[in-house]
Amino acid sequence: MKPMISDQLTKAIHEKIITDLCIHALETRIDKNDSSQNMKLANDYKEKLKKLFLLRKQLSDYLRKEHVKIQEVVVCDDMFVEYPYYIKTAEGGIKQGTSRYWKAALKLHMKRKLEEFE
Repeated sequence: MKPMISDQLTKAIHEKIITDLCIHALETRIDKNDSSQNMKLANDYKEKLKKLFLLRKQLSDYLRKEHVKIQEVVVCDDMFVEYPYYIKTAEGGIKQGTSRYWKAALKLHMKRKLEEFE
């Protein structure tokens, strides 16, 4: 279910979800590679991580300004996940919505996002 919001806000919500997932994946990879000899690979991951943190900060500031809160992921089944969010309106109400993703599509979005930083 999607409330009537601007395309820019919808894109920002999507970008924030993908960026958070990429950060989590890179942190996991760094933890696994710290003990190995792949220091160059770990340094590449850290550089990408710095850029992703900067992007997440910008997105978080924008969403905070627009009064948007993205909640924790809800696993629907083995193929789909949902990210509920809500937006506080100027009139004092709340618009609620969810972004539903296919897990394989999320992986593709993450791969493309990480390729942008190479």
